[in-house]
Amino acid sequence: MKFLKWFISGMLFASIGCSACNPTPKGDDNPEETATVEAEPYPWATWEDCSQVEGDHPCNFTLQDQNGNDVSLYDFGDSGPIILDLSAMWCGPCNSAASEVQEVQDKYASEGLTYMTVLIENYNGEAPSVADCKMWADRWGITSAPVLAGSRDMIDHSGQEGWSLSSWPTFYFITSDMVYYANMRGWSASYLDQMIQQTLAQ
Repeated sequence: MKFLKWFISGMLFASIGCSACNPTPKGDDNPEETATVEAEPYPWATWEDCSQVEGDHPCNFTLQDQNGNDVSLYDFGDSGPIILDLSAMWCGPCNSAASEVQEVQDKYASEGLTYMTVLIENYNGEAPSVADCKMWADRWGITSAPVLAGSRDMIDHSGQEGWSLSSWPTFYFITSDMVYYANMRGWSASYLDQMIQQTLAQ
């Protein structure tokens, strides 16, 4: 009889003790195991949610740089503000601006600033090649700032389907929150620096 009682008691204990031994539920039954879906870093980077209108999030683009790499505007969105310089290789003021690109890039490197040059036309008024961008970078000593091969396909005076360009060069100032803050048409080193300071303050 004692053996039978011990046996029954042992079985009862085992059934109670192991009720917590079942596998831990996954998914919705266990919040800790529920997979989290990370949001896109810039959900506004779609054509419907962006424009090149002041105060809006500019539309993303991807172009080849002077080293033949694909570079996107939004590659730099989480590092700091962006200067977007739309230039033509044949343009005198654009060349003057280019001579100071690396100096500006170095001066504001600690602020995460990216000075991005997009060449719209080469010396022949045609869409630039990667070789043109490399020539431009080498000529003006641009070593740590992207020089990109663009084209007139990027231009739209309304700002809805491209960048408004009415003079060479044209600069766009984009905040670290990827908001188009202001623009500058033509070249002035002192005014460029003033606009950078204002953009950093946003």
